[in-house]
Order: sequence, then C-alpha cells, then structure tokens
Amino acid sequence: MILDKYIFKELLKSQFVVLVVLIAIFAGQSVVRLMSEASVGDLPPRLILLFLCYSLPEFLIFLFPLTLYVAIIITLGRICSDSEMVVMRAVGYSPKRIMSVSLWLAVLSVVVVGYVSLVLVPYAANQRYELEQQMTNNPEFLPIDSGRFVTLGSYNIYVEDVNSHGQDDKDISNIYVMELSGYDNRPSTITAAQEGHVILDEDGVRWLQLSNGRRYEFTEDVSRRAEFESFRAPISGNVTEETRQRTEIERMSTAELLASDNLRELVEAQWRLSPLFSTLVLCMVAVPLSMVNPRQGRFARLMPAILIYLAYYLFLLSLRNLVLTNVIPLYPGLFVVPFFFLLFVAIPLNLPKRHAKFKASATASATASNGNVSHSSNDSRED
Repeated sequence: MILDKYIFKELLKSQFVVLVVLIAIFAGQSVVRLMSEASVGDLPPRLILLFLCYSLPEFLIFLFPLTLYVAIIITLGRICSDSEMVVMRAVGYSPKRIMSVSLWLAVLSVVVVGYVSLVLVPYAANQRYELEQQMTNNPEFLPIDSGRFVTLGSYNIYVEDVNSHGQDDKDISNIYVMELSGYDNRPSTITAAQEGHVILDEDGVRWLQLSNGRRYEFTEDVSRRAEFESFRAPISGNVTEETRQRTEIERMSTAELLASDNLRELVEAQWRLSPLFSTLVLCMVAVPLSMVNPRQGRFARLMPAILIYLAYYLFLLSLRNLVLTNVIPLYPGLFVVPFFFLLFVAIPLNLPKRHAKFKASATASATASNGNVSHSSNDSRED
C-alpha cells in the first residue's frame, strides 16, 4: 500500500509539472499570435486573455493524455534507472500493481478529460462566438481612434474624429478610405465622408457604411469624382459556408451531436469522445515502455514513446478525414484507432515475456549486489 501511494504520488506530481510546462508553451504561442492580430487591429487588446482562455479547452483534450503518457515514461523510467524497481521487485511488488496504480491515475484523468471535452469545449466555443459577434457589432471594439490609420480588409481608413458616448456608442466623423491597387501599391480610390458606421449583413460580411461624401477614382489616364449620400465598403472577408457550418458544429453540445443524423456532427461527437479512450490506451502502452534496464537511463524509451504517440494521433486525424469524405463508414469510425493500438501495441507490450526479461535482469542485479555484500563480509572477517 505504501508503494502504491508512492508511485501514485510521483506520477501525479510529474503529470502536473508536464501539464504546467505544456500549458505555458501553448499560452506563449497563443499570446504571440493574438498580439499580432491586435497590432493590426483585428482584435481588441483587452480581449486577448479571454480568447486565450476560451481556446484552452480544445487544446486540453489532447494535452491531458499526453501529460499522463509522458509522466509515466519519465517517472517509472527514473525509478528503474535508480534501481528502486529492483528493490520493489525483491519485496514482491509486481508489474501488475504498477499497471493498476497507473490505471487509477488514468481513470482520474479520463474524468477530467471527459468534462473538458464534453462540456467545456462547446461552452468555450459558444463564448468565443459571442465575443466575435460582439467585436463585429459593438462600436466599442472597433479598432478606430482619432487621427490614426487603420487597415480593415483591403482598405486603409483614417478617421479624423472619434467621440465615444458610453460603452456601446461611437460617433465617427470626417472619414477617409483609401483602397490601394495591387501592382504598385498606389491608391486606386479615395473616399471621403462626413460620417459613418459599421454594419453586419446576413451573410456575415462586415461593411463600413458612409454618408454624405465624395469618391475619387484614379486610373492611369483618367480620374473621376462623384458625390454620394450613402456608400458601403466591405471591411471583412466573406464567411464561407464551410466556416459557418464548422462554427455551428463546434457550438453544439455533445448530446445534440450524438442525437443528430448528420455525418459531420456525428464525426465531431466521435472526435470529442476519442480522448477518453486515448488516455486509457496510452497509459497501457506507457507502463511497459518505461520499464528500462538501470544501465539504459531514464530517457532510454522516451523517443520510441513519442513516435508511438505521434503515430496514434496521425492515425486518428487520418481516419477523421476518411470518415468525413465517406471513404470509410461512420462506424466504427474513429474508435478503430484505440482498438487497433490496444490490440497490436498495448497488449503485446504487456505480454509476460517482457516482464520475465525484466525479472531476469532485476534478479541478476540483485545477485550481483548480494555477491558484493558477501565478498565485503568475507574481507572483513579475514581482517
């Protein structure tokens, strides 16, 4: 029982450290990307932290199986390389007990992964969608300030005066919109207006609507001038049907996905369930891989373990694309991957011959240690 607690504690501690490190790496990369979007006006700076938090659950569903997998490889590899496993085997602590302790931690990780994947992922997708809609429709989040050039879509916009009236209202006056030509980066049109505002149509396209202004068009030989009462310029790309459908599916709850008869929605449901099986299967793979000879070092099996992990998720992604394109049937679908790795990787690695080989190695090490002790004892008697 004491050894069970010791191994469980070491595994949990290693998993926590690996989780913190990987989250820090993910957060750093995401912050750099979000800050670059904020610098060009695509994202308000004060929303960076919210977008980062809402992006984290989708990453965590594949991070948790990896943290458990790496924690088992590192922790049990250290125990073996420090000859602690030799002592444990000498007192009758079998590999089955190690597997059972690891599976208890895997079950705990499955509970966490299940909550994140089945509950937090759709919740975060809905919150992220609401933020994006708020950014689109709320004048507060428009990256427009007085006396500043802003790039929106294919237009460079200069606003002479911006007056804020509360949180959700901005008066924009004396606006200049320049559209640059592609070949020499010169203005092809210049539009000046006294006032304007941003609207969103039913197709998801954001428009800058101007009132009471003038428009100048330039060509190589001719320039034209026109006056208008109302003019609209697109300042965001069209939202494609593919993008809209993917967003709607991400926002659906897992219960709605499972009750649907749509192929894409059912594949998304399988995708959310796959990390639960991945956690258990990868745990069963990691335990025998971590059992190294003390002379090999604690990281001897780390590279093969990483290759197995990459193969697992590349196989999973490939099957997802094949199911979406109707190359293979929906069922068993993505569930083929954990079953395949359980049958052809996890079970062969856990066959008794592996443990017998390790037992022989451990017995030889223990015999050598006893021989050294006996030899030292004989020398002391002769003295």
